[in-house]
Amino acid sequence: MLNKRRKREKLPDYAVRFIGYSARIIARKGNAEYAFLDFVSGAAGLCTSEGCLFVTKRAALSSAVADLPSCVDELKSLVKSVLPSDGRQDELRRGEVVIYVNRGADVERFVGQLARRYRAIEPILEQAERVGSEIERPPYDDYIYEIAKTGISRVVSYGDAFFVDGKLTYHPERRTVLIKPTADERTFEVL
Repeated sequence: MLNKRRKREKLPDYAVRFIGYSARIIARKGNAEYAFLDFVSGAAGLCTSEGCLFVTKRAALSSAVADLPSCVDELKSLVKSVLPSDGRQDELRRGEVVIYVNRGADVERFVGQLARRYRAIEPILEQAERVGSEIERPPYDDYIYEIAKTGISRVVSYGDAFFVDGKLTYHPERRTVLIKPTADERTFEVL
């Protein structure tokens, strides 16, 4: 019975993962991360394979996306002034907006992708912010203190939400993983 009902359910186009003090908006198509929200600082960002757009407050995301066309020439100059892609990014700062672009990126394509992705997830952002703000977490200062004291980081997943027919439905499922840096300090060991 459950399998028959699941077959009739509409698959979500987007999921939101609530991990730690953040949320990640993931598109089902290509399993690509489209955006993130930071519940400590209030920051938000949009991501593409060519780079990302970062704002210090989520409310500024709409105006930052609307302002992207005015950044094209500056971004093209920045991309041309460096070597082709070596996996590094260059940045353009405009007030509280930071645009990170991969070296060698197609700027027109990058700006278009950011705008399309924002339009696609705009209705999800407010709902994800509301859900994420209601999740009970330990104070961030306690989290940082524990890391400083023990060298171990407690990473908590608070569950996922799925966006179907204009509504974000949250499915809480708390999972905790303890990790610590390895000797090379570039990778982590799961405890």
